Amino acid sequence: MITDNPIRGSFLFFPPADNAAAWNLRLDDLSQQLLEAFPDSSAWAEGPLGPRPSEALSFEAKISDGVWLDGLASTPFEGMGSILIRNALASEAAILAKWLRDSYAPAPDLVHFTSEKAMTNGDDSIWKIPAEGDLDTITAKLQQHIDATEEL
Repeated sequence: MITDNPIRGSFLFFPPADNAAAWNLRLDDLSQQLLEAFPDSSAWAEGPLGPRPSEALSFEAKISDGVWLDGLASTPFEGMGSILIRNALASEAAILAKWLRDSYAPAPDLVHFTSEKAMTNGDDSIWKIPAEGDLDTITAKLQQHIDATEEL
């Protein structure tokens, strides 16, 4: 079992830049699949957000008793978009990342990520969720990203 660094952060998950429509992200479909995968969760449309009007979906996904992920999905172009998880530990964000990889993305190598902290520090590197491995493997990758960002 991976021990979390107690640092919370925001993680942004997205398809590969050279195949931005790989997920064919549709907010109504995402909402339905999230609610099926994470019972007792909620999702609601936000309407247009950002400098380029894009549709958005806010959600709260219950990942365990008393633990919720606060998220926002947006689609600035049809079929293209990203999912932001706010104020999460690596182990918490890993639960959604694993679900994206195993259940939402059409292939396991299509989930890339970065964090708000990395972008704030000028780090524009893109990390990939491992195409194979369990929740601990994904948590370790997210934690590695947090640790690398702390060293910037």
